Amino acid sequence: MVQITKRVALYCRVSTADQDGSRQEHDLRRYAKRAKWKIVDVLHETASGVKNDRKQSARVINLARARAIDAVLVTELTRWGRNTLDLIETLQHWRPGMCQ
Repeated sequence: MVQITKRVALYCRVSTADQDGSRQEHDLRRYAKRAKWKIVDVLHETASGVKNDRKQSARVINLARARAIDAVLVTELTRWGRNTLDLIETLQHWRPGMCQ
């Protein structure tokens, strides 16, 4: 059986400039290493979860749309957005074929 290594991007977001995303990156690197996944990119962002114009999250989505990654790792849902509804709206907006 051929095992294909999953390619992932790590997305680390903090809300304010006085916070640091290094703990998130450390935890995600450990998780990816244990799973034997290849880290393609590590993206750090300082932005409120309320904002929809986050440049690094857009970059992650572009990697996924280009099929350069198989998954995005975050330490918790709130690092991607405010709540589950925000995540669903993001997926509907960016996933090809979901919304016209």
